[in-house]
Amino acid sequence: MSYGDMFPQGGMNEAGLAFDGLTIYKKNIKIDPSKQNITNFSEFVHYIMQNCTTVEDVRRYANRYNRHRMPNGELFFADKSGRYLIMEPDTVLLGNDGKYIISNFCPSITPENERLNWARYRRGRDFINWQQSDNGADYCLALVDTMHECREKLGDGTMYSSIANLSEGDFSLYFYHDYTREVKFNLKQELAKGDRVIELASLFPDNIEYDRLVRYKVPQNDRRIFLFLLSCGGIFGVSAIFFLLSYLINIFRAPRAPDPYLKLRLVIIMICLPMLYYMFALIRTPAMFYSKAPFQDFQFSLKNVAAYLPFILLLLIVPLIRVNLHLARRKIWGLSSKLIFTLNNLVYITLILMFTYWGFYDVL
Repeated sequence: MSYGDMFPQGGMNEAGLAFDGLTIYKKNIKIDPSKQNITNFSEFVHYIMQNCTTVEDVRRYANRYNRHRMPNGELFFADKSGRYLIMEPDTVLLGNDGKYIISNFCPSITPENERLNWARYRRGRDFINWQQSDNGADYCLALVDTMHECREKLGDGTMYSSIANLSEGDFSLYFYHDYTREVKFNLKQELAKGDRVIELASLFPDNIEYDRLVRYKVPQNDRRIFLFLLSCGGIFGVSAIFFLLSYLINIFRAPRAPDPYLKLRLVIIMICLPMLYYMFALIRTPAMFYSKAPFQDFQFSLKNVAAYLPFILLLLIVPLIRVNLHLARRKIWGLSSKLIFTLNNLVYITLILMFTYWGFYDVL
């Protein structure tokens, strides 16, 4: 299983070894100087699935390497004996609890009371504690359904779910929150067909929620938006430097021609620098587009503060435009200052429209 970049997100092999990937947030990753560093994580996972038959094999191979190049991901392996392995960026854990579940946390550093902060884990734990124990397919499907995510804003979250029978090599897929439709595979039969790529959505009937998600344009799925936000970051960076230099020049030049709008140059700098950070945060953080406004990262970061920049920009845009029109009619600023200030305001207006489309102002 993979996304468009073909990086392995999950799979199984003929020996009955399977894995899935999880996004995690681990800091202070330990690096062992005596071990080799992984340079290509995709090749690392491929090697495991092509050569390992049990989680013990995975443990021996993984412990030969530093895996810090993948700081925001962990892998969950299971074999047909019922044992499992959690591979964190710097820790490997083995277990055989038949009711073990996991979410987006590192088990090595996350006690049970903190794990319950993850709603999907909490739902799964409640299900296991209250439902009659059963290893059958119906029980597994109900658990998968219980733990899937469907976010409030767009209905996105869990793109697909799967259930694997590691003894028989059977694999069942469920697409985008719909657990009434199932597509089954058998590993040996699929391998006999040779190498091929199948688009997951093509296996299932039209899904209205999924179609809405596909039409939702963000920098991660629309190159034009990506390049625009990247260009905005460049404009804000250049503008901050330009107005800082012009401010310093006005401070130290002869006082015979004082600039009555000198402090405005500082205001522009104070807008441009946070917006520069925000542009690159938007490019690098898809969750900012799919989460309820204002975006709040799971662990507090500058992104939590930057999520309020669209509101600040909305409050400032009218005064900025009024000043812009006033300066355009007078010879107070030079042409370059006027043009860069005007360009910034045009970018602000465009971004406000895009923020509205992305629902960044939908706080009620």
